[in-house]
Amino acid sequence: MLFSFLLKIFALTFQLFNAIKMGLFQNISRLQRDSRSNLPGHGYTHTGKNIPLGREHKPFFASLLQKRWVALILLCAVALQTVLISVGLRGWQCPIHSTLAIPCPGCGLSTAVILLIKGDWQRAIHTHAFAPVFLFAIVLMGTISILPENLHRKAVLQIAAIEKHTAFAAYILFGIIIYWIFRLLV
Repeated sequence: MLFSFLLKIFALTFQLFNAIKMGLFQNISRLQRDSRSNLPGHGYTHTGKNIPLGREHKPFFASLLQKRWVALILLCAVALQTVLISVGLRGWQCPIHSTLAIPCPGCGLSTAVILLIKGDWQRAIHTHAFAPVFLFAIVLMGTISILPENLHRKAVLQIAAIEKHTAFAAYILFGIIIYWIFRLLV
């Protein structure tokens, strides 16, 4: 039963990854053209509120950074969870682990990030291999959130352009799912 569940998760993830990847490669020339243009609907509007988004591929990380309050709420939640775990309290329990009795793809990430902050890289990577990526994303999100408006806008646009051209969020998601399946099987 667990193996068939994992196969279904893997198949769905692979289909999602392929859909994002194909949408990205089919529209690469349009995305390159859009990132260089200043036409209405591309880039920030005169109010500076919208980031450029493709029709098929919407940048995930850049859209989180677009609105400072969303990024700050996420950062506060991550900081609270990290502090709770680092002082020995339980923190928030994983709903997937609590209900299905199997670890989710992110189980162990809080502990691994704390180990990274303490400098214990070996145990951190052993606890969760994606901890350095997650810590980098947290630091990047925090840094960009406190930048002045003009630098914030430029940083979000740059991340959106990188995300459109590389689909790194999709690759990281796919990697985490594969890593999760591997951890469940081993």
